[in-house]
Amino acid sequence: MSVMLLRQKVKDGSVEQAEAAVHEVFAALARMHPEGIRYASTRVVGTSTFIALLELDEGSPDPRVELPEFGRFLEQLEGLVEGPPVIEQLEVVGSYDLFGSCEVAAAGR
Repeated sequence: MSVMLLRQKVKDGSVEQAEAAVHEVFAALARMHPEGIRYASTRVVGTSTFIALLELDEGSPDPRVELPEFGRFLEQLEGLVEGPPVIEQLEVVGSYDLFGSCEVAAAGR
């Protein structure tokens, strides 16, 4: 199981605008209710740093690309962010119902 972590800092004074854009994407996902995706957006308390976590079922396309709201979100971000995002692939070694299933991922299993 692999999860993508994206960390992005927005410009001071742009947090509310960035949060509003995030809310639009998640509202669209709630309406669409796509299968095969687990996705969360968070903000580090007291900062303008956002962290998103994304997991797609193996072989599943990313349903966000079909959403006009996601396209607008990406366009809006261009004017709100400070520098490029940091993107990392995480290997889940243990999870309780956070990343889709309740199974424990362990080396050698």
